[in-house]
Amino acid sequence: MQVNTGNISHEIIQAQMQNKHIKFDNLTVYKNLKFGLYDVNEKPIYTQIKDKIDFSKQDYKTFDALFYIDHSVSGHLGVSYVVVKKSSFKDKASKLLRNIVLISFFAYLIIALIGFYLAKLFIYPIQSQRKKLNTFIKNATHELNTPVSALLLCVDTNNFYNEKNRNLISLSAKKISNIYKDLTYITLKEHKKERLNNMDISNILQKELLFHSTLAEKKKIKLTSKIQSTFLKIDEEDFIRLINNLISNAIKYTKRGGKIHIALKENTLTIQDTGVGIDKEKLDKIFERYYRATKSVGGFGIGLDIVNSVCKTYNIRISAVSKINEGTTFTLSFT
Repeated sequence: MQVNTGNISHEIIQAQMQNKHIKFDNLTVYKNLKFGLYDVNEKPIYTQIKDKIDFSKQDYKTFDALFYIDHSVSGHLGVSYVVVKKSSFKDKASKLLRNIVLISFFAYLIIALIGFYLAKLFIYPIQSQRKKLNTFIKNATHELNTPVSALLLCVDTNNFYNEKNRNLISLSAKKISNIYKDLTYITLKEHKKERLNNMDISNILQKELLFHSTLAEKKKIKLTSKIQSTFLKIDEEDFIRLINNLISNAIKYTKRGGKIHIALKENTLTIQDTGVGIDKEKLDKIFERYYRATKSVGGFGIGLDIVNSVCKTYNIRISAVSKINEGTTFTLSFT
């Protein structure tokens, strides 16, 4: 500080001696220092210092700064005092505090943005499942409405015991029963039974086809089958659940006058229909719960999820091929 005041005094004296014009704001000042020029009456001529100066001392210290006063300029260019100020702890502390506040603010902003992104990322699956569940509830209500309405219609008729009503009641009751069993299966997550009998599944398949043939006739769908004796270790209810979902889907998505062929031979079951078909890019998703490749007809979006679950339980390989407006073929291999 003493050196700097001496240099400033020297520049002022030299400028007057050489009769040169000098700009006070161009005088040499070291880094982190401020200076002021004062006349004989201690009035500022040019100053960067806002503090009140104690001219009775050559150097002194306040809470936040150090001051050094040089008298050697001796009135040259009207300057009697050169004062240099060096800020101390307070300014540094203020600067540090400002830096801390700024860093904290940006850190908080970054953390908030990351938190928002992660929250959105974590909440998305929940929102997606909630949306699927809401859709499922709406579809379930619609699916149950059809058989329930049919039952109420039969009850309200005068001729309650005719054959047509009996068939309609049987079909409606069977449909409600299948819906209940499917919902129970996905809710309770029934596991593979410990003891399984090696049963002839062809007998079960033929029995279930009798029921589905009635549904097919209502849509004028030609249902054919070629079934050979095939033995498989599987729970009977699980096998019924498996084939009912596949066959009912085939009937559901096949238009009036279409065809469905079911074949069981050489440990392979195929269900082939001439229905609306499935887009190639959607085939990989059809076994996901609540997913529906088409909304042209009603449904839960749980049938193929149940089929896939049963197949995994009993190590049954399942595949599907399909073409739009030509039909779909599901193939199940038991070996």
